[in-house]
Amino acid sequence: MYTLHLSLYNIFDNYFQIIICETNVQNPNFLTVTLYIHTNSILNQMEFTLPPLTQESFSRWYNKKVPRNDNIDERVVYPGVKLTCSTKSRDLRSQITPEHVFVTREVDTNVYHHKVLGSNNVFIGLPKRLYSHCFRNINIHSIPTDNRILVRLTESTSVVLPFIPDDFVAQKRTKRSLSSRSRTKREKKRTKIEHKKSLTIAYTGWVTRVITPDTDICADNSIDKFQLFNYIKEQIDINDLRLDACIPNPFAGTTTIDEINHAEEKQIALDTIVQFIHHYARNIIK
Repeated sequence: MYTLHLSLYNIFDNYFQIIICETNVQNPNFLTVTLYIHTNSILNQMEFTLPPLTQESFSRWYNKKVPRNDNIDERVVYPGVKLTCSTKSRDLRSQITPEHVFVTREVDTNVYHHKVLGSNNVFIGLPKRLYSHCFRNINIHSIPTDNRILVRLTESTSVVLPFIPDDFVAQKRTKRSLSSRSRTKREKKRTKIEHKKSLTIAYTGWVTRVITPDTDICADNSIDKFQLFNYIKEQIDINDLRLDACIPNPFAGTTTIDEINHAEEKQIALDTIVQFIHHYARNIIK
């Protein structure tokens, strides 16, 4: 029986070190596996849906008041780029890209708007028909709780923003609900049978279907990706000052994959790394 221990250390700028120790009850010696992963590979798991800000856009538009005909104080909280055409153009779809979207907020409320600014210096709401054009490939399960995410704009400025427009979330939920109701009884029965079969399948590795707290519980009560990556980020902060850690190389003395495969402990180390990357960090090598 093996016990898995996970430790993390920030070893230099933008990289952290994962140390996986696998202890055999019958053999007190433990095997250490070390992984070096760029922090962007984790932080980008929940990165904001709009393009990064430019310094020019931030300086020009952040916290600027949006003109309105009422007394509501609406401010720009995530600047976009000004369009090269008027907001009255008949061909806005071909002109608007994600970088043109401004996020605004009604001060002291949880009300946000997504808008574009034309060359005529007029703000208009982002047309709903362009939501999927500006916020592409957004799965409903990837949307954070309450559709809110903390975004760091500068070293000293962080703001809470909608992950996607609130109306777009409502659209997706409505579409999903209608799709579920339209299934026939036969499809429902087949789904139940397949679900029952899946409960009897032997566990083959870490389950990574869950990427937000609101999705289903993982099979076999195993840890999900959301919890693990949040834990990793917390450990990075905790161990940020431990720069002098000296971790042995699990593949010391072997220079080829064939040599590793002929050394039992080193082969176990390699298998552990492959399993971890496959289930949790596949995007790093793609």
